[in-house]
Amino acid sequence: MKAWNDSEHWAEYSSFSVGPESDNYRLSGFSGVSGFSRSAGIGDCLTKQMQLQPARQVALLLLLLAAVPRHVTEAASSVQTWHSSRESLSDYEAVRSRSARSGFDCALSASGDFAVQLAAFNASSDLCAHFRCRLGLSHCRKCRNANKGAQRVWTAGSDCWTTVQHRVSGSVDFYRNWTQYQSEFGEGPDGNYWIGLNSLHALTASGPRKLRILMKAWNDSEHWAEYSSFSVGPESDNYRLSVSGFSGSAGIGDCLTSHSGMQFTTKDADHDTRTGNCATDYIGAWWFTNCHCSNLNGEYKNSSEAIGGVYAEGVIWRLPFGNYYSLMEIEMLLL
Repeated sequence: MKAWNDSEHWAEYSSFSVGPESDNYRLSGFSGVSGFSRSAGIGDCLTKQMQLQPARQVALLLLLLAAVPRHVTEAASSVQTWHSSRESLSDYEAVRSRSARSGFDCALSASGDFAVQLAAFNASSDLCAHFRCRLGLSHCRKCRNANKGAQRVWTAGSDCWTTVQHRVSGSVDFYRNWTQYQSEFGEGPDGNYWIGLNSLHALTASGPRKLRILMKAWNDSEHWAEYSSFSVGPESDNYRLSVSGFSGSAGIGDCLTSHSGMQFTTKDADHDTRTGNCATDYIGAWWFTNCHCSNLNGEYKNSSEAIGGVYAEGVIWRLPFGNYYSLMEIEMLLL
């Protein structure tokens, strides 16, 4: 709960269930909900409730138990934040198991010691919708940056995707040097962003991760490429790329496996197989070979320059777009 003075409060019940339509969705049979606990000053206003008649309340309660996909939008705008103690996180497993049967999986995330939020994982698309909206806000963003910074994410069967690179405009310069690419830069995961080579290595050091690349063309069509195994080596090996297990949406070709085994190259650190430097020749920074099928850190082109521009310059994914097509948007995500 959030009051108009911005104070936040919570109530919790250790036992909660909803009956069938034939019993008007009665709360916990004839006994009502039980096991009340709360933050300071909050009283029990649910234990005595027996039957909830308003259709909106009924749909919302059923969603919290079953995570039915058709109600997700309504839940996102109605119930954004739950408050609970960290010790109660394991109790969510029962809800998760019921959710999984409907093709939806759920995870709990916390931005502080006690703030718990609901995230819904769509198994058919492998994407995670993170309900972070507040009252008065119409938008919800997908779940990103799991286990990064102060935001901690607990999962119940499925993780959320972590954005490691994102291009949406030319507002951030990606033609940077070696030291700059080692560290995070940009506007954050929702804008133009690079997580940093050191972080990429740390995220994959314990074992390869799944990589998904989301692409958006200038006709607003959306495409994806996915790799079942992705890892980046340490600084001592110039962040060597290892990637395999390609799959993709209709028409999308594999433009990353050919870069596997290559070290990272920037304008001041040449590790490609070309006589010159691919980074300076094509204004970018990447795991270049001689030179590239993809160059996702290339110079961002606006709509008037993106199609039919300079050969192989821009945000390039050659298959099937070609070397004269710079994408409107691209995002790399790790699971």
